[in-house]
Amino acid sequence: MRIFRKDILEIDDNQRKNINQFIEENNGLIFHETKFNEIVSESFDTSLSFLLAYKNNKLAGICPMHTIKNGILNLTYSNPAIFEVPYGGWVFDNEQISIQHLLNQINPSFNEHLTYWSNIQIKGNSNEYYNLAFSSHQTAVIDLSPDEDTIWEGVINSKRRNMIRKALKSGVKIRSYGAEGFESYYPLMTAMHDKASLKTKPVTYYENVLQNYFAKKQAIIFLSEINREVISGVILIGNKYIVHYWQGASKRDAPNLGQNELLQWEAIKWAKHNGSKYYDLCVVEKERLPNIAIFKLGFSKDIVPFYHISKKPLSFRILSKLQRCFLRR
Repeated sequence: MRIFRKDILEIDDNQRKNINQFIEENNGLIFHETKFNEIVSESFDTSLSFLLAYKNNKLAGICPMHTIKNGILNLTYSNPAIFEVPYGGWVFDNEQISIQHLLNQINPSFNEHLTYWSNIQIKGNSNEYYNLAFSSHQTAVIDLSPDEDTIWEGVINSKRRNMIRKALKSGVKIRSYGAEGFESYYPLMTAMHDKASLKTKPVTYYENVLQNYFAKKQAIIFLSEINREVISGVILIGNKYIVHYWQGASKRDAPNLGQNELLQWEAIKWAKHNGSKYYDLCVVEKERLPNIAIFKLGFSKDIVPFYHISKKPLSFRILSKLQRCFLRR
């Protein structure tokens, strides 16, 4: 097996087509696609490259990499969760290679710290990670292959169903939008971020993602309204394999009429009707965000793992200390 690290500028249109086709055929996510990563790179000024693994001269794995310069140091992410990209890592043909083999081949350069977030392990073998230094994280997914009635009765718990009924009786309306809906969603998001002391990402980042993927029916905004006032919203993005609940925000003083539950139900139905296999509630953090975790687990108890791996050579640690010492002077 050979692994090459290629800058995005070295990857021609035919290679991009092959990479994206490989992602589609091997249960990759929208977060692995070349276009999504180019938008991230342009929005946050990262150096984008892809690891490409070949076996018998055939593409057997791909992994997006974003590098940020920090003085003499390189901080490399696959993918950068700091930019609201929850998953990354290798997409690979598990009949040809193993994740252990691939990860063991990723060796940071002497001045590089590699932060690796894995793909979702819906059908993967989590035991493959056990011989590696990693931390485990979770998300919840919904299998969209059953009919809507089965998902409603057999997957969504009774409390969430009752809240959906409450929303409908209360006159909550759900409207769908393309990129133009972001103008109404953005104030909800910034208010929520301000309350949590979080920095809101550039507007152009979200707009570019939405404009690119809405045209291909891979993104949508749902907004909930009561008396024609927007009170909450969600942004979905995904591919034929899986749709992600990428963003969610609510008006701070809005009454709880079940609007967020109704949004999720509409999102699930949209993902199913769009032909995707799974709906991802996009990270469950029981300890850090218990209330949000309880909300999400009311829609699915199907927990699947993903993993975080950090590789930092001794030379990076030494250089980091030296850089901090010089900065203090």
